Amino acid sequence: MELPELLARILAWLRAGYPHGVPNHDYFPVLAVLGRRLTDDEVNQVVDELVTQDKLPAGRVDAGAVIARLTLDLPRESDLTRVRDRLLATGRAIDGSWQPAARLAETAGPGPAGRDEFEWGVRTQYHENLQELAKLLHAMCVRDRDIVAAATAALLGTDLPAAETAIDLGNEVERMHQQAEREALRLLTLQSPVARELRQVVSAVQLTGNLKRMAALATHIAATARRRHPESVVPEPARQVIADMGAAAIAIATGAAEVLASGDPQAAAALDAQDDTMDELHERLLAAVLDPQWQDGITAAVDLTLLGRYYERFADNAVEVGRRTIFLTTGETAESWRAGGDPEA
Repeated sequence: MELPELLARILAWLRAGYPHGVPNHDYFPVLAVLGRRLTDDEVNQVVDELVTQDKLPAGRVDAGAVIARLTLDLPRESDLTRVRDRLLATGRAIDGSWQPAARLAETAGPGPAGRDEFEWGVRTQYHENLQELAKLLHAMCVRDRDIVAAATAALLGTDLPAAETAIDLGNEVERMHQQAEREALRLLTLQSPVARELRQVVSAVQLTGNLKRMAALATHIAATARRRHPESVVPEPARQVIADMGAAAIAIATGAAEVLASGDPQAAAALDAQDDTMDELHERLLAAVLDPQWQDGITAAVDLTLLGRYYERFADNAVEVGRRTIFLTTGETAESWRAGGDPEA
């Protein structure tokens, strides 16, 4: 049968590389190497046999739990390289010989010569899934921009259809958020991502939260316009600053969408400057509402205070999109990346 033959080859390969057993410091890297090529059940069978032969640290190991843990406690790339080099030194290349010829023929697609075509196909599909997830995040950000644009139009024009459109788009983003979160968790649990791939998946989970909050905040703006309709929410003294805040929100959401599409850390860092503009406008709005000469009543003052907060938090979350993109692209936090690129930062 193919499976015993496959496992026998792998076990022989591991025994040749570790004749005295796998040491503790190589335990997780070995499992990570296996997890990139085998199903969870196959890894489980290999681990069972290695434990039986005293090739792994003493004690029964639940391979499924180990693989799940690898998503949170991953070996460094240097550890993986060390393990690969040691196993390659046995003279048994990490290639298609892992798979029996019949099984390889059934599963392999066209791949680069000299590489494990089965793994190449699996990893290619995985990278395509990551790209689709990135496209979904970009689409969410574009929707956020559309929501805040429609919500601002509803505020300034007492436009009920625009408010309803913004709220409907907010519901759409909620569905997109659920889809993106499910896909990210699927990639995290069904694969063994490391290094940049892991950053992509973890960052995607975090980004869905920021993009969902942007939609929710913009929807609150639209809901305020709908609640006060047919009355205007924004009195004349505050119309210009609200219009400017709406324009700033549209601009920063547009910038965040472009950052998601390009992955450019410089463009991501530039979102901070746009957020500064929003902060200044927020201060202007609060100054107008708290002015002793304010004559438009308490209800309008409360509405404007809340609206200012919605716009300001919308921009803050767009900045977080940029910060997470910097980490995704460079592997550094936004602060350390800036400090490394600018000695005065």
